[in-house]
Amino acid sequence: MNKYIIVFLLFGIGCGIKTESNNRENSDNEKISDWARPGVQGQMSGAYFVYKNNLSTPDTLLSVQSPQAKMTQIHESYTTGDGLAGMREKKEVIIQPNQDLVLKQGGLHVMLMNLRSDLSNEDSVQLSLNFAQAGLVELKLPVLTSN
Repeated sequence: MNKYIIVFLLFGIGCGIKTESNNRENSDNEKISDWARPGVQGQMSGAYFVYKNNLSTPDTLLSVQSPQAKMTQIHESYTTGDGLAGMREKKEVIIQPNQDLVLKQGGLHVMLMNLRSDLSNEDSVQLSLNFAQAGLVELKLPVLTSN
């Protein structure tokens, strides 16, 4: 299979092509919601949320884990100069004091890879965020078909 088709398929599954959501607004006036995509065991899903650094110093998101996935990473979406979309792992994310970390479709997001079981509506996804300063932050996100 052509490598560009694979990149596009992974981008579409993990990040979503849609960019509208319906819960909170960020500084770009885009609406953001805390949620995760449905997924099938052995496949991928994505998780999206807003986290505020309430500390008076910068903090670094070092890692993210979920018991529902064998591998969990922070990814960033990008577009090449010739218009091809892709994703790549982001090893660390620095959040300034009182700044929001926005994880959304088409931007930074959590990739849940090799799901341990199906995720569908009425389920929730547990995330453990490991920060350099704040330590471990636990999140529980609803699984929604679309947002």
